[in-house]
Amino acid sequence: MAIPEEQIILVDSEGKRVDLDALVECLREEPERVLADDEVGIVLFVGGLGIYNLKPTDNGEFIAQPVTEISRPRFSTRVLRKQIGATVLSVTSDAIFVVRDGDTLKKVRAEKLEPGMMLASGEKVYR
Repeated sequence: MAIPEEQIILVDSEGKRVDLDALVECLREEPERVLADDEVGIVLFVGGLGIYNLKPTDNGEFIAQPVTEISRPRFSTRVLRKQIGATVLSVTSDAIFVVRDGDTLKKVRAEKLEPGMMLASGEKVYR
């Protein structure tokens, strides 16, 4: 189960709080630290930097656990309901569809799909 970002407490080896956003932006510039950076999210290697995650215990104290990687998912834009042919789809607004425009094909984001457009597959957009 993932821990919400606001509940993650990162500290350095001296016990000073580490700003997660600043750390991600700083490490993004170091290609050797970027394990993955795609539409799903970014995963950064922080091993050897002396970064620790503070985990609360039952008695109210914290245990510092070393962190080797940090992942930040990218959350897609809002979800839209589109009726294409006889099917109603739930798609993100940034999903790409190929539509016919006269004799040519063009790519259109789901948020820009309009009723009456014809997909390359031959299905009509209703709503």
